[in-house]
Amino acid sequence: MVEQYLFHLSSFPNSMREIHKLNNKGFTILELMISMTLFALITTSVIIAVGNLSVTRIKTLNRVALLEELYFFSEQLFTDIKDWWTLDFEEYWNRQAFGVTTQSWHYELPTGVGNYGKGGILWSIPVYGSGIYLCRSNNGSNMWIGWCLDSYNNGADWNNVGISDSFSGVYQRYWEYLTQFTDYNGNADADLWDEDWDASGSIVWDDDDKSIGNVPVILSGAMQELYLINKTSKRRNFFRWNIKQDPNTAVPCSITTLSGKLITGAGCLGNVQILKLKWHDLWLSHSWVTSDKTAFDGVIDTWTCVETDQCTWPVLDSNTIIATWDDREWLDIFPSTINVKNVTFQIYPVKDPWISWAAPDCDQMNSTCVSPFIHPYVRMNLDMWFAWWKRRTLRNEDPTISISTSISLSDFE
Repeated sequence: MVEQYLFHLSSFPNSMREIHKLNNKGFTILELMISMTLFALITTSVIIAVGNLSVTRIKTLNRVALLEELYFFSEQLFTDIKDWWTLDFEEYWNRQAFGVTTQSWHYELPTGVGNYGKGGILWSIPVYGSGIYLCRSNNGSNMWIGWCLDSYNNGADWNNVGISDSFSGVYQRYWEYLTQFTDYNGNADADLWDEDWDASGSIVWDDDDKSIGNVPVILSGAMQELYLINKTSKRRNFFRWNIKQDPNTAVPCSITTLSGKLITGAGCLGNVQILKLKWHDLWLSHSWVTSDKTAFDGVIDTWTCVETDQCTWPVLDSNTIIATWDDREWLDIFPSTINVKNVTFQIYPVKDPWISWAAPDCDQMNSTCVSPFIHPYVRMNLDMWFAWWKRRTLRNEDPTISISTSISLSDFE
């Protein structure tokens, strides 16, 4: 027993030496390389994951910021549109008759907003041009076949008899769309206008004055401008999409068309602008001092700027400046951080339902027809992202937010 114990005791140092040798063996170079590679892969994966989380967080914050801007705009725009506003058919008729060529992706030529007639001159010494022309059928020919913009009109002014003239491509006075509703030679006889042959030569209030019960179709389809009126408060609000070169980048502003939609490049800066107008009863002369018998009769005829600091000419007094449609009269709605990439407005119906009671309704089988007897509304499409300098400071992919909505308007006239 003792001998056996001594044997085990004598062998203990050798066992310890073997264990010590094993402990001092360490890692081979291959094992070390594998370990370092695995460590690097794990570290890289962690860094990438954290980086992705950071980028995702920044993108989310950017989108939230843009949504806040969009919410602000939407609330402001919806308030301006939906509260007792309806379509301004007079200005749409003015625009359609005067011209629809575009520049900066809104209509190029100023219409004078109904303050000017044929021969009118904007901005210089004010020349307001001719008065309102009236419609009349010719001898045996009905006016409403082609309406009376280019013919079938008295070509003079409100009361006096004149030779038929063309008013296409010229300013249209406010109320001119409404005049298309009445034929002052409704029996289409040879007198052409003056049924009672009175001494004044007036063609109104004769027995042959006839309400047609229909008016021409105005502009339709997707447009970059929206015209609204509130006749209760005697105000008008016009909206348009305006594009210019972004001043913070040398990248040129390029605009292309894809599937019928305008696409703006990185160098463009778009905004939605508003022109605010208010009414005065000064008739054709637009003057506080006038001998015109129709002045101060309670009828809308003169439109001036609400924001007088934006308007320059013609000046009636310090608080009354005639609106002309000049670019300086338009105010940006969005802040400079926002870039409106695209905006379109589609209006319904495309003729005034209040004076189109005799117009034919749509055939149910005709899917492209828009009934004139519907509640007015606007369909708006809007694409937004950040302006150039904002995108540069964010240093990441900038989100584009699109909104499409329909806004019900008032049918109150």
